[in-house]
Amino acid sequence: MGEYCTLQASKTTREHGLLKPEQARPSKEASMKNRWIIVGVAGVSVLLGAAGAAASSYNPLKWIKKSPSPTASEQLAANQQEEKKLSLQLQAVLPPRTSLRDACAGFKSLNDCVASLHVSHNLNIKFNCLKWDVTGGKPAGDVKSCAAPSKDKAMDLSKAIRVLKPDVNSRAQAKSAEKRAREDIKDAS
Repeated sequence: MGEYCTLQASKTTREHGLLKPEQARPSKEASMKNRWIIVGVAGVSVLLGAAGAAASSYNPLKWIKKSPSPTASEQLAANQQEEKKLSLQLQAVLPPRTSLRDACAGFKSLNDCVASLHVSHNLNIKFNCLKWDVTGGKPAGDVKSCAAPSKDKAMDLSKAIRVLKPDVNSRAQAKSAEKRAREDIKDAS
């Protein structure tokens, strides 16, 4: 597309009113400016596309997909040797006639399960009641004397202890049990 030229320029050329394409070139500054605009528009569209793909989250850490961590049952099933060693270590704290795999069913992590077993044994709390509060799911077995967690939501171990035994230092008990659970799991590995 050409541009219109002045009257004097049109007298010297045969095309009246239009400039030649050579005369209508933009300056180097304008050309550079256009490139930066294109790069900027491309960058913004890439960012918006990535943010839209990540469920409209503008937090870049949420764009990275994390694989779900294995549950306690999956951790035990993955390593038979660890399960045998841990079962022997925890025989004294397991409820009667209960295997470690059955006790840990429903827990999000093996550490949570083992810590709950220690708390149940140390504070003389029914394991099924504690399990129900920590997992949020009603366990199989005797739970008639247990109060259901509010809105069937899972709670952390400290809060579950506070609900079931309000007269003890729940935070210290939970911390101690979690430390002991990590040690037990490490020893069994």
